Amino acid sequence: MSAKRITIRLSEPEWNALDKAAGGRPVSTYAREKLLGNSARKRKVTRRPKQDHVLLAQILATLGRSELPKSMRELADAALSGTVPDSRDVLLSLRAACLTIEKMRHDLTEALGIKPE
Repeated sequence: MSAKRITIRLSEPEWNALDKAAGGRPVSTYAREKLLGNSARKRKVTRRPKQDHVLLAQILATLGRSELPKSMRELADAALSGTVPDSRDVLLSLRAACLTIEKMRHDLTEALGIKPE
């Protein structure tokens, strides 16, 4: 069963009255309930956080342009080879930083709906 759509035009005062009557719910939900009464099928409510796609894209671009993951990996490898002061704490901090950066990149890519390269 495919969903069908009803489109109506409302004046600004009509829309404002409908919006006020909806009481914070989506106007379409309120209108559906008013039109169909008890026979209105309840829909699953999904709430998505608003995203600033421009800001997310800028963050992802900055992260992509940076050599942070590669540099951090090189530092971790240098620590393993002994060319960085041999400290388990330094090594663990570097590995944790690498994982954090990679997770940030993954999360941003997912948030923007971009397929990984």
